[in-house]
Amino acid sequence: MLVSIMLWQYGNAQSSVDNHRNFPLIVSIEFHSLSLPFKNKKPLFKNIGIGLGTEVSYNGKRNWVQEFKMVWYGNKRVGGGLLFQTQAVWRPELFNDTYSEIKLGAGYLYAKRPKDAYQLTDSGWKNVGKKGKGMLVIPATIGLGYDTYDQGTYVSPFANYQFLLATNYNDSMPVVPFTLMGIGSRIHF
Repeated sequence: MLVSIMLWQYGNAQSSVDNHRNFPLIVSIEFHSLSLPFKNKKPLFKNIGIGLGTEVSYNGKRNWVQEFKMVWYGNKRVGGGLLFQTQAVWRPELFNDTYSEIKLGAGYLYAKRPKDAYQLTDSGWKNVGKKGKGMLVIPATIGLGYDTYDQGTYVSPFANYQFLLATNYNDSMPVVPFTLMGIGSRIHF
């Protein structure tokens, strides 16, 4: 039954009138949390950031696109970061111009320490400052949005929840999970 519903939704997305325009401006407000998905909801809306991006369609339709995005966020407890990512997006239409999104991709995160760090040397502890560190990330995202697909200039509001695995975080924790909750809009020109 689940497969039948998914095929029906995929068929609806394929058969709808399509006027997708590449390279919309994607603007979002992002909230960062260093936690497992859906685990720690309390700090989810404390650490704010901003995202900018665009997307290109694989097939000239709006249901399969490649998204490119840059996100800056601040986090007083674990440090701020600058995230560059790209994700393949499957966007089936649900009903009445409402769509869902499933995204998977790769990216690069440059994260900065919130306070000075110290490193043990032969002569004692040495201050290494707040300098940041680059990490590869694997983002996975689910989301919902609305788009009327008008011929004129239009916006497409959305909300999404992104889970990321960052590699090379530190020696004791080589892989670290964190989440980004985003709300924003695609602005098509």
